[in-house]
Amino acid sequence: METNSFDSTHRWFDICHRNSIDLKAASQMCQKLIDAYSESHRYYHTLSHVIACLNLLDRVPLEQNERDLIEYAIWFHDVIYDVTSDSNEEESAIFAEKWLREQGIPNASEISQLINQTADYAIDPPSGRIEGTLHDLDLHILGTNTSEYQTYVANIRAEYSYLDDKDFFRGRRIFLESTLNKRSIFATDAFQELFEKQALNNINDELLSIENI
Repeated sequence: METNSFDSTHRWFDICHRNSIDLKAASQMCQKLIDAYSESHRYYHTLSHVIACLNLLDRVPLEQNERDLIEYAIWFHDVIYDVTSDSNEEESAIFAEKWLREQGIPNASEISQLINQTADYAIDPPSGRIEGTLHDLDLHILGTNTSEYQTYVANIRAEYSYLDDKDFFRGRRIFLESTLNKRSIFATDAFQELFEKQALNNINDELLSIENI
């Protein structure tokens, strides 16, 4: 269990209480989430990533119902994570929607759709405020300082340790170039102002560093 788990469970129980979810059900799912995000093959897609997104969400001006939709999506968006699978987001969305429906959350389907949208960041960012905010939260790591970005890259490499350098960096190059080819990396004005310039620098620096691999 990560050292951040206490802080994150506080957040989890707050949103569940706010939406009248039974304490026993909330507790059981809390443990499932902690167990999932603590799996040994995860280095980047961990509870720390969830917490970073939640903390940044607090800085975004939103209505409470919008905030709750995004927060539930953050909690569940990587709950299923197998680096060899191309259906992680779909499976995570199904997992989330089933549980949220069981708890009587009326927007369970909308939350599921938000999670599904995180499957493809090669396309231009979404235009809706809720969709765009989730997109930007999930990708904000691209615009962090050089040290944080390099740690992120190292953690992604660790998650794909079963690939040799040639195959890993080929896939990495495709992701980075497709990100640069979008009309913008981030969907919302606020995230563009905060992170776009640094993200462009980070991506271009990484592409240069793997140019001959």
